[in-house]
Amino acid sequence: MRNSLAKADLHLHSKASNLPGGWFSKLIGCPESFTEPMEIYKRLKERGMTYITITDHNTIDGVLEIAHLPEVFISCEYTVEFPEEKAKVHVLAYGIDEKIHEDLMKLRENVYEFVAYLKAKNIAHSLAHPLYPVQDTKITKSLVEKFVLLFDNWEVINGTRGENLRELEEKLARLYDGWEKIHQLEEKYKIKSLRTRPYISFTAGSDDHGGMDVGRTWTEAQALSKEEFLQALREGRTWVNTEKLGYERLLNMVSRVGYDFLLNKGKIPSALKPFTDFIFMHSNNPMTELFLRTFLGTNAERHSLLKEALDKVPKLALERLLKEPSTSTLGESILALILHSAPVFLAYRQKTEEKKAEEVAKSFGIIPKRKERLAYITDTHFEINGVARSSRIIRELAEKHDLPLDVIAVWDGDVRESNLVLLKPAFEFSTPFYEEFKLRVPTLISLLDLLRNYSRVHIATPGPLGIMAFGVAKALGLPTTFTFHTDVPAYAYTYTGSRELMDISYKLIALLCNACERVFVPSEAYKKLLKEKGVKEEKIKVFKRGVDTSLFNPSKKEDGFFQRKFGVQVRGNVVLYVGRVSKEKNLDAFLYCAKNFPEDTFIIVGDGPYREEIEKKKPRNVYLLGYLTGEELAKAYASADVFLFPSETETYGQVILEAMASGLPVVVSSKGASHEHVEEGVNGFIAHSYEDFVEKLGRLLESPRLREFMSAEALRYTQSMDLTETYLDYINKLLGRVGVKV
Repeated sequence: MRNSLAKADLHLHSKASNLPGGWFSKLIGCPESFTEPMEIYKRLKERGMTYITITDHNTIDGVLEIAHLPEVFISCEYTVEFPEEKAKVHVLAYGIDEKIHEDLMKLRENVYEFVAYLKAKNIAHSLAHPLYPVQDTKITKSLVEKFVLLFDNWEVINGTRGENLRELEEKLARLYDGWEKIHQLEEKYKIKSLRTRPYISFTAGSDDHGGMDVGRTWTEAQALSKEEFLQALREGRTWVNTEKLGYERLLNMVSRVGYDFLLNKGKIPSALKPFTDFIFMHSNNPMTELFLRTFLGTNAERHSLLKEALDKVPKLALERLLKEPSTSTLGESILALILHSAPVFLAYRQKTEEKKAEEVAKSFGIIPKRKERLAYITDTHFEINGVARSSRIIRELAEKHDLPLDVIAVWDGDVRESNLVLLKPAFEFSTPFYEEFKLRVPTLISLLDLLRNYSRVHIATPGPLGIMAFGVAKALGLPTTFTFHTDVPAYAYTYTGSRELMDISYKLIALLCNACERVFVPSEAYKKLLKEKGVKEEKIKVFKRGVDTSLFNPSKKEDGFFQRKFGVQVRGNVVLYVGRVSKEKNLDAFLYCAKNFPEDTFIIVGDGPYREEIEKKKPRNVYLLGYLTGEELAKAYASADVFLFPSETETYGQVILEAMASGLPVVVSSKGASHEHVEEGVNGFIAHSYEDFVEKLGRLLESPRLREFMSAEALRYTQSMDLTETYLDYINKLLGRVGVKV
């Protein structure tokens, strides 16, 4: 039973840690901490710590300021050298006095003499953050094994380091349980072990330098006094515990030190100071708190207010810029965006350290276990387009087959579906040349908080969410893949006529592709295109989607469907187009064909920014029905006679498969990837010009027997492409699984 449980944060810093902590802080002359020892003492007591200490770097000046208080014991974090390794470590010594501190400072150049002194004096101590490279020390297998020979206690939870280091360090320590293994290491290195017990025990501390997160990571022991607590440390009778770890601790620490530095320089604007003082825990004014929480719209805990403020500030700054455009408000917006990005850089720093630690652990045969879960990122999910349709199919299959993935999109509605995670938009704007489609942008911090729960990231769209997710995934060290669903550079050329813009867009796409682990394309044509644009061939994989033949098939045909449902007076044969009504779909070719066959009926299913233009110039035998989905769309396909699809920018052409599965012969463009589904003269025709479209469409309209033959061949082709099987194979590849059947 853990009765009489006492708690202490065994790693934290005050203003006595007064040297710069890195190259930038050296450049500007900023010390590691400004925090007053009494502030630390009070906050630790508020957070339930039984005993109090401060472990400044190579000094006890800070803790001596509060040493007269009954709960306090004197401690220090020493930088100590391995003389033969040219390596340094941090050793935490507890319950010392000024004379012992003086002796230890003299012994820091030799870790063996240093630890021997601690043992001789029966001083409680622990190796701080074992896998963290102190002052550019290279952590090697031999160095870790020497840690095993020297230290009975390891600090395995450090509040400013990565969330997964505890697992690695505990497993490393457990590898060497028992005197036999310790003796083997003595023989290996010809070093006498200074261990006093056959197993390593663990300690924990916040390692906080700013005072905001002290007491949120701690060590526990059964003790009724300071002396009993220190004895428990010496004997290894301790437990470790913590509140949630993550970049937030590092954010608070770095920001508080930076704030205090500016505060001492008199650089904080007086209008802001009451609010920033409250955020950084310099004041406790209840009216200031009420205003801040109302302004930020948050009930977050006090130590999370800084992150909440950074999450909200960019939107507020940009709204102010739009209302009052000026050099000043522009500068405020830029600064807000820079500050908003800070958590990503801090998360990157933590993950970089974690990756290095994982490499060390792997040298011992320890492979970190991570819960497998894929984040499937898409800027479009609820809209009607091919990319959104793919994301919905993937979500439905993930739910049905219990696959470890979530589709992640940005949406402002309250939609709750399995395997779907929706971020709230901070900004929303219309897509250029396509106002119906809204681009929604979440905050970077909300995306960062979400993606750190995943093991892999797949980007389905190179929109704002996709680009942001790519950056965050790289910062978190997550394997990232990308699918080239949409030929955005070709669209840009279609709408602007700028070849330069198209070339720049392809270069940016190539950069994105080459920075990903894998790039999926839906056709051989686009594999060839991306290779030509500079994407490494070994990264490109072709993914061909199947079609839902249970939904799209000839049995859905209904005589009189278009007249009964839409009032269309059908004459002759029905020529159908399904897709977005936009300029890049080359619908002028569809209208050109309609003018050449005035006795037949031409139907467009879909909507988009080009509809108004089509309405103005279409001949009388062309009808626009708007969007159709599900059974109505299936009936529209099956009730037509020919499918005409003139788009020159398709990366795949899912609608062509749907038409073929419905028993329609197809006429498609030779440009793009649509023609990859078509065997010329067998299940359809491939056209190279407007006149070619007319000629080949005419052959089909004039010959019922030819349509019947091609219809049968189209059905045969699509029946070999099962939707579920092709998508499950694709999902397995996204999950990094090889040769796995779902």
